[in-house]
Amino acid sequence: MSKGIAPLALAASLATVLLPAAEACTRVLWNTQPGYLLSARNLDFFGPVSPSLVLSPRGVSRVGATEENAAHTVRWKARYGSVAVYADNVFPMDGMNEKGLVAHTLYFTGGAEQPQPGKPEKPVLESSHWLSFILDNHATVAEAVAAIRSVRLLPKRLPIDYASDTKHIAIEDASGDSAIIEIVKGETVIHHGRQFTVLTNPPDYDTMLKQEKKFAASTSETIPTGWQADARLVRANWLLKTLPRPDNVEEARGFLASIMHSVAMPIGLMADPLDLSVEKSYEPYSRYPAENRGVGTYWTTTADMKNMRYAFQSASSISPVWLDLRDFDFARLKQTKAISRLNLYGSKNWAGNARQHLQDVAAYH
Repeated sequence: MSKGIAPLALAASLATVLLPAAEACTRVLWNTQPGYLLSARNLDFFGPVSPSLVLSPRGVSRVGATEENAAHTVRWKARYGSVAVYADNVFPMDGMNEKGLVAHTLYFTGGAEQPQPGKPEKPVLESSHWLSFILDNHATVAEAVAAIRSVRLLPKRLPIDYASDTKHIAIEDASGDSAIIEIVKGETVIHHGRQFTVLTNPPDYDTMLKQEKKFAASTSETIPTGWQADARLVRANWLLKTLPRPDNVEEARGFLASIMHSVAMPIGLMADPLDLSVEKSYEPYSRYPAENRGVGTYWTTTADMKNMRYAFQSASSISPVWLDLRDFDFARLKQTKAISRLNLYGSKNWAGNARQHLQDVAAYH
């Protein structure tokens, strides 16, 4: 997995660092209906970032930093198996583990956590490993939050002047618990509780929550309708509260999908000149530039924590594919498996359970 890592890591990282109009992800957690527990995430970008669906077994050894930070980082072996979407085959940006813990990284501008004077220095965890660290080692949000407090979150620097891999994290578990983790003014800020159900992009989450309160009495005629981060957060929160009780799990998945559609961006959305210039700068680092069709929502993941299903819906197909984690015996599974360029499954006439399409690959470290 080491060949060409520098340009691929750059391309993958750009999927979480570009301008808000171009990178506008949304995460929604629906945890208010007894018997149903689902979350979903949209990926909005210039292209699909060549996503790979990676099934990781227990026992994989990982290192939380590279190069100058390798001497002072956290190292671990995975306690839990997981499935995750890897950007450009380099690092995970979305996934669920065998315990039903789900994690997502979304674009944010918070920078790096700074060492605190007078306090022991914490081991570094670079942004390309944030999700692996969470999914590999923890069964609940509470466990993950406690562990995040013991490391120093550090965005991976990129070799171009306008980009560093800055992002924030949303996690949820099989009990419906939730947390939002972001770096604000050099400090890691954690919002932990079931009430934190929607995450978008900058500004910081405290500011977003204040903005959302202003629209608490909104109607269908007054909720914001744009694609800006604050508009999507307010709209998704408002719509989430209006969802009726589903009669079955398929209906529940469909109801949540209706919210994700409401905050999605059509492929090829006209971008402003600044976005277009950034898109052009991104092209040399993209593995498959022909797949970059302009700003839009290129895919959506849905995690069903009750039924342990992780689904992927590409903008290039009308139907999703998924993995049922209960199909895998993680106590016996030894081999990492993956589906490369998952966004193209529709052109191969795939739909439904994608287990048969997994291929053996070397472990991701």
